[in-house]
Order: sequence, then structure tokens, then C-alpha cells
Amino acid sequence: MIRTGIHFEAVRLPADRVHGFASSTDREAVERAFHRAGIDSAVIVDPARRWYYALVAPGTSATWEEPGFECLGPDHYLGVPATHRADPPGTHWLLTPPGGEEDLCALDDVRKLTTMTEYGRTRWAAGTYARSAGRPVTAVE
Repeated sequence: MIRTGIHFEAVRLPADRVHGFASSTDREAVERAFHRAGIDSAVIVDPARRWYYALVAPGTSATWEEPGFECLGPDHYLGVPATHRADPPGTHWLLTPPGGEEDLCALDDVRKLTTMTEYGRTRWAAGTYARSAGRPVTAVE
């Protein structure tokens, strides 16, 4: 277990929501959903508890306001798998472990996942979803 809030914080994403964004529970589809959001590393999956964790910069929890998605800040602990654990069983890395703070997930990219709706996901997948200040706005025609 590693204490969050020092080197990173973690946005906890419910697996059912992530699978909804990906339209699948298949690992490749889930990875593609993260990649479409701009996230290429620093994602842990805990299949037993049915959570994904996007590792973000320290201090994120102080301003995090996405309903239904908790940001684990100072005084939380997260089970972080060894860097070579890329496959089940157990907690493992869905996407490459970060080598440093520059490899953590960008907050705006994580918000792309948390703000998706069924309509928005379809538009987002087509590349026609516009965003402003971390909130969905109108679709670009």
C-alpha cells in the first residue's frame, strides 16, 4: 500500500462506468477508451473491487468535483502493483506504470471519461465532442 497525496493521487473509476464508456469489458476495448481520452499510462485495475484508478498529480483532490468519482488524496492508501504486474489475477497495471510525474494522467483527460453520457460517448468516439472547463458542452457539427 502506498499513501496517496505525496507522489500522486488517484481518481477511482467504477468498472461498470468505464466498461460503459468502452462499450465492452474486453481489455483491448477498455484500453482504447482510455487512449481516446488521451490517457496512455498510469492506470491500475483492481478486478476484485471492480475499480480502475487513474493516477494524477498530487493536489488534484483539492479541486476535484466530479460526482460519482472520488479522488484519493492525502491520507488515503492505494494498493499499487509491482511495475511488472500487467496481467490478472489480482490488481495489475492496465496501462504502463508512470516513470515520473510527467507520466501521470492529465486531469482534463480523466474528466473526459467522467463526464461522458451515452450521447456524449457516441459523439466522443466519432471525434465530435467539444469540452470546456472539464464539462461537456455542445457537440461540434
